[in-house]
Amino acid sequence: MKHASWATEMAEKDWIARYFAPLAKGQGAAGLRDDVAQLGTTGPVAITVDAMVEGVHFLASDPIDTVARKLVRANVSDLLASGAEPAEALLTLGWPKARGEAEIAAFSAALGDELSAWGAQLIGGDTVTSPLGLFLSLTLTGRCLADGPVRRTGAKPGDAVWLTGCIGGAARGWEAVSGGDKGVAGGWRDAYRLPDLPPLAAAAFIARHASAAMDVSDGLLIDARSLAAASGVSLEIDLGAVPFAGGADGEAEMLKLATWGDDYQVLFTAPEAASATIAQQASDEGIQLARIGKISDMSGLSLILRGRNVNLPETLGFEHG
Repeated sequence: MKHASWATEMAEKDWIARYFAPLAKGQGAAGLRDDVAQLGTTGPVAITVDAMVEGVHFLASDPIDTVARKLVRANVSDLLASGAEPAEALLTLGWPKARGEAEIAAFSAALGDELSAWGAQLIGGDTVTSPLGLFLSLTLTGRCLADGPVRRTGAKPGDAVWLTGCIGGAARGWEAVSGGDKGVAGGWRDAYRLPDLPPLAAAAFIARHASAAMDVSDGLLIDARSLAAASGVSLEIDLGAVPFAGGADGEAEMLKLATWGDDYQVLFTAPEAASATIAQQASDEGIQLARIGKISDMSGLSLILRGRNVNLPETLGFEHG
C-alpha cells in the first residue's frame, strides 16, 4: 500500500500496519508491504470504482463507521447489478490532519467488517494527507456469475422492468438528518448514511435473469433513462407500481423520491415470458422485487400514473460534473 507523509504523531506506515494490514489477509496482498498486489479472482472479472467526498456524499458530522460502510456499499451495488460477487478491494484514502487515531481505527474496523460481510477483502491502495475534508475512493473487483458482467445495453422491446427494494429511503433520511422533517422521516435516518442493499443472492439472480441492469444511485428516473439510452429502447415506468419508502401521497411526492438518489437498488429488465418465474424465485430467495414498467421499441423515458401520462420533471436526478 503506497503512502505519503502525514503530519500525525504516528508515522503513516505504522497506521497502515496497525489498522489496514490486518484486513489484507489474501496472499496477493502480501501484507500491504509492496506497491502492487496480485489479483486472485479467476474467470470473468467485473471492476468498479466509487469516490466519496466530505460535504458532497456525506456530512462531516456523520459517524465515521457509516462513511466506511457506505463507501463499500456504493461499490457492491454496482457489482450486484452486473451479476458479480465482490472479491478484492483497493482503497484510496485522503485523510485530514484534524481526524485523529480513534477515527481511523473506527474507520478501518467498519471497512473490514463491511468488506467481509460481502465476501471481499482489501488487497492494497494509497493513502495521502488531505488539506481539506475527507476523500475516499474504493475500487472493487467482482467474480462474474455469467460469461461476463450484465450490461445496460441488453434491454429489448417486450421486456418487463423490475426494481429491487424500495426508492426514497435516502431522501427521507436526509430530511431527518438535516432537520427538515421530525415526523415520518425520523424512521429513515439510517437510510441516508447506510443504504440498504439487496442481499448478496441478487448477484446470481441478476446473472440468471436480467437482459440489462444497473444500480439506482443517482435517482430512479435518471438511471432508468440511462438504461433506456444504452439499450436504444423506450422505458415506461408506472409510478403507482414503484415501492416508495414510507409510501408516497400523490404525484409530486413520488417524483421527489424518484429523483433524489442514493438508493443503491437494482433496476433490471427481463423477458416478459419469465415474469412468473422471476417473481417466484425472488420470493424464495428473499429478494424484495417489484415489476414497475415495460420496454418498447421507441426511445427515451416515459411515466404513467393510474393510467394517465405524467410529464417528466425538469430534473431527473443527480447529474455528475
